[in-house]
Amino acid sequence: MSWRWILNKRQCTGCGICSDICPERAINQSSGMAYPEPISGKCTGCLDCVDECPGAAITVEQVENSAGKQMPEAS
Repeated sequence: MSWRWILNKRQCTGCGICSDICPERAINQSSGMAYPEPISGKCTGCLDCVDECPGAAITVEQVENSAGKQMPEAS
């Protein structure tokens, strides 16, 4: 199984807390970036970003394709 990280840009404040708090460094928000972006394959589904997001803009879902193989993460 893998994890899909979904950002609701209408709710995102661009604060960068999710990127700072992620223990796997699975979220990138370099300077000048308006919104954070997931780094494919690094999310372990800990949900720290979901819990700490002040705008409640992040959803993390566990995904599996029909063949039972891991699917790539989507933003």
